[in-house]
Amino acid sequence: MRIIYFCLLLYLISGCATKKIVDASPLKDIVMAQDFSVESDRALPMASSSLNRLQNSGILGVGNSANHISLIGNPNFFKMKGDSITSYLPYFGERHMGGGYSGDDIAIQFDGLVDEYDAEWDAKKQQYNIGFKAKSKGESFEVRLVLFPNLNSFLTILGTQRSSIIYTGKVMANAEK
Repeated sequence: MRIIYFCLLLYLISGCATKKIVDASPLKDIVMAQDFSVESDRALPMASSSLNRLQNSGILGVGNSANHISLIGNPNFFKMKGDSITSYLPYFGERHMGGGYSGDDIAIQFDGLVDEYDAEWDAKKQQYNIGFKAKSKGESFEVRLVLFPNLNSFLTILGTQRSSIIYTGKVMANAEK
């Protein structure tokens, strides 16, 4: 009986010690070419009292909450080609200042060049960390993009006039689209 317990304990210990290493070369090729797109499936806005009131009213829909909104079926994109970026990301959160009455700046929209671009491979965490600054019509943004070898993405956007928001999704080479 002791042998069975010992074997079970050994099996559990060895299972905890293994770490799966995923081949990151396809991701590295995409990042080095600076020619990729991200399509998000979830938005994770900073929860606030306003978003909590929307959640309580039922307007967010089934399965959504103040800090987790499904983007499936909603058009969104984030494209990088060289030092140029274009995006249309629906925004959920609070605007602190600015904004016009036209309604054309409701989403986070980039169309131009990036500043202070930096991409770094973190071998320990097995992820690419990309950071840069971008501008839209009347707002500046700091963007942090984390890409994983399984092609999942984690996009954080900090605006000068809005609460921060995070988008999760998938990254792909632009040629694949």
